[in-house]
Amino acid sequence: MKTTNLITGIIIGAAMFFSACTIQEDNIGDIIINQGGGSNTNGTVVLEGQITENRILTSNEVYELRGGVSVIEGVTLTIEAGTRIIAGNTGGVFAYLAIEQGAQIIAEGTASRPIVFTSNKATPNPGDWGGLILAGRAPINRGSVATAEVANLTYGGTDPQDNSGVLRYVRLEYTGGKINDDSEFNGLSLYGVGSGTTVEYIQAFNGNDDGIEFFGGSVNLKYAIVTGAGDDSFDWTDGWVGNGQFWIAQQTSFQGDKGIEADNFADNPSAVPFSNPTLSNITLIGAEDGDGENKGIEFRAGTKVALYNTIIKAFPGQGIEVDDDQTLTNLNNNEVIVRNSIIDNVNSFDLDHGGATVNLADFSTFANYTLDGSGEPFNTTGTFIPDVDPENEEFVINGFRGSYQYTTAIDGVDNFDPSTINSFFDAANYVGALREGDTWTSDWTRL
Repeated sequence: MKTTNLITGIIIGAAMFFSACTIQEDNIGDIIINQGGGSNTNGTVVLEGQITENRILTSNEVYELRGGVSVIEGVTLTIEAGTRIIAGNTGGVFAYLAIEQGAQIIAEGTASRPIVFTSNKATPNPGDWGGLILAGRAPINRGSVATAEVANLTYGGTDPQDNSGVLRYVRLEYTGGKINDDSEFNGLSLYGVGSGTTVEYIQAFNGNDDGIEFFGGSVNLKYAIVTGAGDDSFDWTDGWVGNGQFWIAQQTSFQGDKGIEADNFADNPSAVPFSNPTLSNITLIGAEDGDGENKGIEFRAGTKVALYNTIIKAFPGQGIEVDDDQTLTNLNNNEVIVRNSIIDNVNSFDLDHGGATVNLADFSTFANYTLDGSGEPFNTTGTFIPDVDPENEEFVINGFRGSYQYTTAIDGVDNFDPSTINSFFDAANYVGALREGDTWTSDWTRL
């Protein structure tokens, strides 16, 4: 057997622990908050109100969103590669771009010419403007349809293949305008978006709230990076059932919460369809922002999940926490699955929230590993794995953390190939979102 990375995993369980270190301690550097953005609004093409007929935004212009801008049903907004769109707020009214049900956005950037949404401030900060919102007609679990937290958009329906368009090589900077304590914009919000929509090569950079959030639907997400999120990097709720591969979350010491926050539906954890995504090749890198509570993943409110080939590192709180009776029931039923993964964190697992009895599975079947702080891995029964070289455990590509490149099979366990799950997944039998030599983060991203 052979392997290029240590790939190991479990259904969530077994308390294991190891030391963690912040991004700063690993000499990757903190993310710079005040850089980029728009220098002024002179000479920009203003977009405001409703877009009621097909329109193309060209790369030879700079566009400014003013207030809420909505693309209405039946209309397509096309954005050329290399286009720059700036936005801010006036008197607490945050600009945003919304793609309503039945509308489409075709935003196809390239690695060398990404489409950039950013602040209109010369010195930008998280929360300067709202964000990008898509609303589709795919199923949700809080009724046949619902109203979005922001922008008063209707979302949900009966078409899991609904198509809201294409987002490719799109960067969203300084989003997350806060309306009140209950309503904040995310970088990218996907409300009831269907699997006919293409979403890949997305970066949410220095937002004030969540980076990318799914509200039900069946949309898939591939090649996604969230850096410096003020709250959760990735978030799902309302019955999201899509696929995801090659995600990176990198927190900073400025602010942050969870790498992934995963809900079914807080008001009714047994609501159907259950949130039940399938994810592989995820890298979650935490940091201490002062409260000691940042977590790698929190599964709660009845979510289900299948998670493969994931690395969780450097969160001061739990690596993975499972909350609420319904979520623990799902865990016991092998419907909350974490396999072929490494939880390299001070605290690995917390399964005692919610009160349900946890009948832990045979963890060795799922080949997860933890580190004990010295860089030496142990399997879930605590057996030392002697054939791993701890000197070759991490690397950096374009400022983003790769992890755990090994050259030998571990304890007789083969790496997991997610392409065996379904056609969405690429062959990637290694842990994390990057391996040495990868170039998918090059050119279009920023730190």
